Amino acid sequence: MAFKCFTVNVKNEDDEAFLDFLNSDVFKAGMKLAKTAQPAIAQMSGMAVGLTKSLASRNKNVPVQDFYMGLDFTNIPTRARLAEGAYIAVQIPEMMETMWDWADWVYHPGTGQIVRGDDKRTLIPYNYLVFSVSRYDDKS
Repeated sequence: MAFKCFTVNVKNEDDEAFLDFLNSDVFKAGMKLAKTAQPAIAQMSGMAVGLTKSLASRNKNVPVQDFYMGLDFTNIPTRARLAEGAYIAVQIPEMMETMWDWADWVYHPGTGQIVRGDDKRTLIPYNYLVFSVSRYDDKS
């Protein structure tokens, strides 16, 4: 059995706020005033606004996390055996991979949160995905 998952960034709040400003009446009125004062500015500013909107939209629908996990039903020790429980995939920056220590973190199934083991108020600073494997019961 294989489990493959990827997450996609559908919205960046800073970029969205900037795009909202570019589409605001205040900004558009300012552009009209600039065009009146200097007609050549209209073409240059139109290109600049178009480029800026394109750059601000660059983070939409971009895959940000991708993992593949093969799970096996056999008891062969060298294979990733399928086991009941919670599995966690964390989006850690590459430069942090060698320093990451799972012993510092605790998963609370009741809240679905990962917190520091020595400070339950400190949430994990990265995006994560939790999924579970449970035994199928055909009697229900």
